[in-house]
Amino acid sequence: MPTESSPKSITPLRRAIKLWNRYFPCDRLLAQRIAKATCNSTTAFIFVLIPQIRNRIGDSPSLLPLISVMVHPGRRVSGTIQGAIYCLTGLVFGLAYALFARFLATRCLGSDWNKLTDHEHWIAHPVRYESALGVLALFETLMLLFHGWMRSVNHTYFGIVFPVFLVVHFTFLEPLYETPGFVAKSFTVPFYMGIAMSIVWNLILFPEFGSTYLGNATIDTLNEIQRAIDHSINFFISIDLTKEEAIYNKEPSPLPKLLNIKNIISKKVSGCNAVYQECIYEISYSYVSPTQLNGIIKSFDPFVMYLKGIINACQLEFILLGKEQNENLNKGNGSPSEDKWNPNIDKEIEYADAKKLLTILKKIRPEVYNLHKCISENMYMMKLVLAYAYDADLKKIKPCSMFKDGNYPIYRSSKDFPADFDFSTKITSLESAIINFDLGFREQLVSVSDSLLTPNDEMFLLSSFLMNFKEVATSVQAMMKDVEEIYAFRKEREKKGWLRGKTVWFTFLRSFDTLKAWLLNTYSNNNLLTENEAIKGTYNNEGQGAHTQAGRSLVQEEDLLRQNVEGDINIYGSDNENNASLPISNNELLNPNRAHEMKSFITKCKRYFTSYLIWCNAFFKRSRSHFRFAIQVATALQLSSFPMFMPSARDWYISYHGAWIGFVCILCMEPSVGGTFWVFFLRAVGVISGSGWAYLSYVSAVSQTNPYLETVISVFGAIPGFYFLIGTPYVKAAIIQIISIYIVILAAVYPGDTQGGILVNFAKRCLAVGYGGGVSLMVQVFVFPIKSRDMLNQEIAFVCGCISRMELLYASGLEGESLQTPLTEKRFNSYHTLSKAAKAALSRADAYKGLTRQEPRLKGPYKEIEDIFTQIIFLQKQIIDRMDNVAMLRMKYGSAVIEELNSIVYPYRRQVVANISVLMRSLQEAFINKTPLPQFLPSARISHRRLINKVRETLQVKYRGQLNIFRNKKSSSEKSSITSSSSLTSNSSDSLGELVINVDRANKKWNPSSVHEHIIKENFLSWNATTAASEEIIEYIEELINLTKILVGVNEFKYGFLSRPLYVDWAVQAVTGFDDFIQGKTQTQKPSRSQTPFQAVSSLAQETIPESLGSELNEENNLYTENSVISVNADEPKPYTKDGNSAFPSNVILARIASYKGSGSSAFRKRIYSIGSPSDTDYQATLLSRKKTIGDVDSEYYNTDNEYSSDEDLPLALKKIMSNKSRK
Repeated sequence: MPTESSPKSITPLRRAIKLWNRYFPCDRLLAQRIAKATCNSTTAFIFVLIPQIRNRIGDSPSLLPLISVMVHPGRRVSGTIQGAIYCLTGLVFGLAYALFARFLATRCLGSDWNKLTDHEHWIAHPVRYESALGVLALFETLMLLFHGWMRSVNHTYFGIVFPVFLVVHFTFLEPLYETPGFVAKSFTVPFYMGIAMSIVWNLILFPEFGSTYLGNATIDTLNEIQRAIDHSINFFISIDLTKEEAIYNKEPSPLPKLLNIKNIISKKVSGCNAVYQECIYEISYSYVSPTQLNGIIKSFDPFVMYLKGIINACQLEFILLGKEQNENLNKGNGSPSEDKWNPNIDKEIEYADAKKLLTILKKIRPEVYNLHKCISENMYMMKLVLAYAYDADLKKIKPCSMFKDGNYPIYRSSKDFPADFDFSTKITSLESAIINFDLGFREQLVSVSDSLLTPNDEMFLLSSFLMNFKEVATSVQAMMKDVEEIYAFRKEREKKGWLRGKTVWFTFLRSFDTLKAWLLNTYSNNNLLTENEAIKGTYNNEGQGAHTQAGRSLVQEEDLLRQNVEGDINIYGSDNENNASLPISNNELLNPNRAHEMKSFITKCKRYFTSYLIWCNAFFKRSRSHFRFAIQVATALQLSSFPMFMPSARDWYISYHGAWIGFVCILCMEPSVGGTFWVFFLRAVGVISGSGWAYLSYVSAVSQTNPYLETVISVFGAIPGFYFLIGTPYVKAAIIQIISIYIVILAAVYPGDTQGGILVNFAKRCLAVGYGGGVSLMVQVFVFPIKSRDMLNQEIAFVCGCISRMELLYASGLEGESLQTPLTEKRFNSYHTLSKAAKAALSRADAYKGLTRQEPRLKGPYKEIEDIFTQIIFLQKQIIDRMDNVAMLRMKYGSAVIEELNSIVYPYRRQVVANISVLMRSLQEAFINKTPLPQFLPSARISHRRLINKVRETLQVKYRGQLNIFRNKKSSSEKSSITSSSSLTSNSSDSLGELVINVDRANKKWNPSSVHEHIIKENFLSWNATTAASEEIIEYIEELINLTKILVGVNEFKYGFLSRPLYVDWAVQAVTGFDDFIQGKTQTQKPSRSQTPFQAVSSLAQETIPESLGSELNEENNLYTENSVISVNADEPKPYTKDGNSAFPSNVILARIASYKGSGSSAFRKRIYSIGSPSDTDYQATLLSRKKTIGDVDSEYYNTDNEYSSDEDLPLALKKIMSNKSRK
């Protein structure tokens, strides 16, 4: 019996431990940081309790534990040094400002300012005393305006302006007869001592140097990038393989896990950039400088863009296979249904043939696999070398288990490393693999039928994968060269020995840019940091739910969108010599020098004065939000602290610890109503819990007879506080909870002039949070209120405007001009600026979306609207990702259509760009003005399809002769020789299709047709890839319009002048449609009155076509038959024609790939039908960010190769887009 019952008795304990780890996760690193912070604050508290030390630290001993919490050592060395620099800066400027203000105030009191007390001054000289307090009130107001301004500009400046407030506010409460030396000592000694203690504890107890951590962060990022490459390539090329045919050790990952990788690698890259920037605050002592990682870290951003392009291609492949499965399983079946969300317009992917795609994929699979394996081995070697060079933890290197015969040696320590790595052989092998891949896939593409290579959706999808995959390989090759230099530098330094080899690196002085970033913190302009991260000093860039964000300038959109599209036109004009001038007067003729001097002086004065007025106007517009928040802060603090400037109430205010009221009030002020409500709640919880624990600690000491027990109990209150401060998003509740413990105890131990026991101090502390927080709420609600909902709408509208402008920037040549470079460097830089601004706006929108939940609302629950905005933010992120990929590919390879066919197709291209721009501008105005969408919106899909058909038609005419020769001599395609890079040059229209390329590869020669040579050129494959991305962009824009209709409505005549669909209908249709899509159920649309959706669409105006091609086009109108590749009618869609062998492979199981439970339980069905379920959002807490969120699990416990094995759902917006494919 005992043996049988013992396991049962252990079960509750294990269950309790599991629940504890789930709701309060804590890994080794977090425990070490909590230990450092707790030891530091406890030591500061003990010093204050010792009378000998307390008498030497001035008249404000409670500032010592306060500073120990503000500049806590529970972070990396660089973060602690940064916090110390910020705090010292605030102390110096704040103390100088306060002493200057007190000096002016004492001048009002006369020569006996230090001989009488404040009460005696009020009795003897009431007017002088009131004047002195008035001076202090004026300087207090100016300081508060500065405080609010700086916090609104950048949240990271909180570490500077908060010490300024502490020093000024507390100094103004000191008696006016105190000398400047006494006041300076009262504030400088606790500050200096607290900062020094924090740095010492950070260095002697579990030190975390930023340079070593940078190596670990880089390796973690490379781990995630390598895992993303492995899973995405495996998904794309082996999705149709059975277990017996599998070429990898693992099955393809489910699609939700694959899409989730995009978010993970973005967070890892952002975090690695933040750690790199944080190293500028650290003086490192090592073999290799952290700055040598600059090239690798900078290459992460374009690398991730190409990697996301591969994952997007996997998503398109999944949709194509699902559409094909539906057609094969439901031939002739399906109940008619009408989709009010999508008009009767077929999607582009419906004209793609999965059989053709899989046919080409089967041919190029060996080349892709070989290059993938080489990339994986080189990335693993790269991680090993970086870990060796930067003394990183080798346990963080994750070997690849994807391949059956991979070469991945494992080293336990640096002593096991080989004497030298053969980098030249590895880099050469990677270069050879890239060349073989380039030649191989071109050779295989030429050997297939010409109908498979014409511009169609299968080729678009395949080109998207191939071009992005090639760029990923090229990026790895470039990083390998940087790693080779780092390794050679490390070996060279090691030869000098340990003492001479290591060097002290002053990273923040390496250049003017880094010094500027060190002084001004400009790297935070990309919104890497939130205010919570700035307070706790750990820059992880992980989702933290509802958190405050620095607001965007209201004229930022105007400044960004003011960029000229061409980028090289001087809008002010430079040809001044051609400007007409006024006639010269007689006075000027008689006295030309004096007249010229007077005219020059007056002109200069007018110019300077006009420039000053323009600058003032622009500055006011740009800084309107900063002015508003500064006035709010000043108003709130003056309302809560005005008794300190009234002679009759000053003593009473000080006796009630009035400094606490201002302290709480300024901490509760946030730039939005929702943020203020949320922070007030957090502060209230923190103050009450901290004061309660202080009361318990003080009572345990039995009137200070046992301070040891008091200290021990306070430690048990500080540990949870530091856990919430360092390890959770609830920073603002935790920091004031810890401070309240020490302040309330010390107020009872050293009452000073303010008498009162522990209960009185507990009550006064609660009064401070109630009065100060209440005032901040009232001011935020009634004085220039800033609603998070309005800010959310503005950010979403700003992103819409950025997308519209970004489309114009990379779409050059819209007037038919001849361009050699489709995307210039200047235009790309302008595009990159807009892209960064849009991504930062989406980050702010995500923060405002959470803050809106905390705002009072009279129009019903906010949950449904929050879900809508979640889907909108997801769609906009997807649009920007694909536009970035388009811009990168166009910048790298160009575009064959723009370079060679632009004179023919530019009207169609212009129509596509115009339609997208108009749609995004309509959405922008709808979000800003909250007005319904117009009745008629242009169709970007139709115009884009007409562009594709026009390109097909032009190519058919251009290479008609070569196509006929190729069809007659199809047997010649069995020969395998093709050039790695072929160029098409045309000197005249007569020789346009006469080019023949002779290449010797493996002692074989073959002459491909000119049409194949053209279609497999890099710039044409680039156009194919960007076209696939453009089709997805249009899909997402259409779904964005549907969601906008739910928010603001649409002017429709079907249901009256205003119609507003329901989000519930949209969400249910997304879930059920995706269910049908996975299970292979097709819902047939009701037939429309027109045979195709294009018969009612008018054609574009007849474009200007060169005579050589125009005559051919006219002749071709009568030559094409039903079996022709294209039709000359550019308005008609061109569906593929299935042959008898176009059977869908039976081994593709979409339910497994989609991570979908087809036979789910009722609980699962309820979950997917719950519109407000967490699965509806795209911002679920990933395993990598769970250690920062209560209720989630730490990533260290699940840091294995099966990290993405949990069942997750796709975002609702993506389900809706996929469900559209189930309706035929």
